[in-house]
Amino acid sequence: MASILLTWITCLLCIVTFIRLFTYRRRGARFRRDVSVMATIVMMACITTCFEIVTGKLVIQPAAWPMIVIHGVLAIGLLKTRGNLAPVLRGF
Repeated sequence: MASILLTWITCLLCIVTFIRLFTYRRRGARFRRDVSVMATIVMMACITTCFEIVTGKLVIQPAAWPMIVIHGVLAIGLLKTRGNLAPVLRGF
């Protein structure tokens, strides 16, 4: 039961992270290629994780709860910065 709950929490966090990064608007922010590449890699990882969960190939075990906490911190950081990954990487 815990595995199923943690798996779907992970999927939800991946969806939130993907959507927030995908809908980011620069609005005068400086373009940085390294941050842009990192955002693309994070989005690819999130969408791949969601597909793996939906197809049943990935089940998160209860021992992996620290990974979910880290993903939650990333998702909250992206929500607070309106999708700007640079401050999240730098630590606000």
